[in-house]
Amino acid sequence: MPVNDSQTTLPLLYLKAGQPLPSSEILGSVEAVVAEMDGSTTHLTRSDLPRTDTRCLLLARVGMESEPGEDDLVTLIGNGFDGVVRAGCRGPADVEKLDVLLKVAEAATGKPHGRTVILAEYATTPESVLSPHSLAGVSPRLSALVFDATVLAEACGCRPVTATGDVPAIVRAGRAAAVLRAREAGLAAYDMLAADADEAALRRLWQNSVDNGFSSIALQSPQQIELL
Repeated sequence: MPVNDSQTTLPLLYLKAGQPLPSSEILGSVEAVVAEMDGSTTHLTRSDLPRTDTRCLLLARVGMESEPGEDDLVTLIGNGFDGVVRAGCRGPADVEKLDVLLKVAEAATGKPHGRTVILAEYATTPESVLSPHSLAGVSPRLSALVFDATVLAEACGCRPVTATGDVPAIVRAGRAAAVLRAREAGLAAYDMLAADADEAALRRLWQNSVDNGFSSIALQSPQQIELL
């Protein structure tokens, strides 16, 4: 089924390491596929994407366990990745460092300077929620922020939803920080939805995300795209 036509920005689709690409129909319903890094590489390349009229970006999620290295980024760009998603971004310094590494990697692979985009998972650590530093003008590559309530809650030792069904103050603060930083810097903002959300919950949460200032949502399985 097609994604809700009333939304102007298509969702992101996150894939676990080793998870195969979904159908062409699903790829045409998302802004980008975000592939989890498996060690220093991913299981996907640009040639794995089917040739369709829809331009679906291929992104790699980096920085989960350690900082991405120059060789890692050279391999990703050489494999046709359009950009990277910086996990656990704490603030401008993380984006600036990644920008420099991508500049070197583009030169090494003969790719045009500035071609590789950056998305940052922001307000998923206490440091970024509390950071006083703007992301405006940090890097022309930076195009969007992604907020994940589950990651922030785990980092702070709580759950994204309490036993009584309330949303913890920490999560509310994180969502606000992500949206405000994105608006301040002129960036898109994506809200990661729960992996176990059913069709009714997905539609309700998507609308809630847009009503709270997010550009769109990020989903964690092709099945969630099918439900929409």
